Amino acid sequence: MSRRSVTSVLAVALFVQIVAGCSSGQPVLASASLSRSTLTPSTADRIDLSYSLNRTARISVTLALPSGERAELRTDEARPVAGAYTFGFDGTLPSGAGSGERRVLQDGRYQLHLAARDDVGRQQSMAFDIQIAGADAVAPQIENIAAYPLAVTPNFDGIDDVASVTYRLTKRARVFASATDAAGTRVYLGTHELVEPGEYRELWDGLFKERPLPDGIYQFSIRATDLAGNVTVASVPVALASSGRPDARVIRFAFSHQRLMLGDELTVEATVRNVGTVPLRTQGPDPGHSYSSFESFSGIAQQQYIDRRGVWRLGVDWAGSPTATGSKYPYRWGLGGELAPGEESTIVGRIRMDHGPNLDRMIGPPTNRFFFYGGLIHEGIAFQDDRVGGTWIEVGY
Repeated sequence: MSRRSVTSVLAVALFVQIVAGCSSGQPVLASASLSRSTLTPSTADRIDLSYSLNRTARISVTLALPSGERAELRTDEARPVAGAYTFGFDGTLPSGAGSGERRVLQDGRYQLHLAARDDVGRQQSMAFDIQIAGADAVAPQIENIAAYPLAVTPNFDGIDDVASVTYRLTKRARVFASATDAAGTRVYLGTHELVEPGEYRELWDGLFKERPLPDGIYQFSIRATDLAGNVTVASVPVALASSGRPDARVIRFAFSHQRLMLGDELTVEATVRNVGTVPLRTQGPDPGHSYSSFESFSGIAQQQYIDRRGVWRLGVDWAGSPTATGSKYPYRWGLGGELAPGEESTIVGRIRMDHGPNLDRMIGPPTNRFFFYGGLIHEGIAFQDDRVGGTWIEVGY
């Protein structure tokens, strides 16, 4: 190292020592003051304790209660640089270790203590008198919280897919609903609004970003904060089980025959595979059922086959002529039983062609060609593999 470099390093070191010496001679706290001394606790109001540090320090803030006890508001928190800081006090204290609840302090005289300690242990403290007046210390209550069912199966099968959490709120408050996993990670955010006293219900489907959460026990919580700042939290456990996303594919779809006479039956044959992680529920009519082309699944068998959310069925529809039913996929068949992951099912159905050139002349242009196609239906949720296996069918007379 050159002589000039050594001289520069020594000069910098000497300057740092001089500055440190000057700083060490100053108090840790340069200044501290309250924005005001009287507070009526409110979620929209607070007292600000403003203070300035001459150097890095660790800060503690405590509140002396009329009973003589002390409440720790900040404990040995690092302030890495000298400068100005602000601590806001809203007139509430935590209630219960780790519960998230807070309670507004009763009217009375309190004392706010600020203590600062620098890196070498030098300390300084200041105290400020506070008057709390007009406080609303009556916290909202969350009563009779309950969940049904106790175990939710978020697998889109239409059975116990959603938990209903009910509760009673005793006081006007801003309500925030959420769910957390076993590690305490928040996995759901629900209602966040100001509501009046009364009975309420929250629904939770066990999904996160539209995907089912893993099986396990979750805590569904209601947090109520009134206008004064009182916070009450109530939770109920909700179990998730048989969680998974269903999925299926049509492997093969065929119509026969492609030329029919009026009154003949068109045969539908399709193979469906469960490519998801959960079983697929289904409903009738069973494979083999024969429809008239004027019928619909919702009108046969005294309407016992109307669509039920979450079940899977094979469907057939057509274009080229108006249908008598007006519904999408009017001809539907069940899969023949619950389909486990990885399993396949071959479904055969029939449609008697009562539509033909003579009948069509009454409701539209005459035609004897109809474009048939199929689809896999997750009832109430989605049309899966929509409009597959398209085939022209000719009907003569």
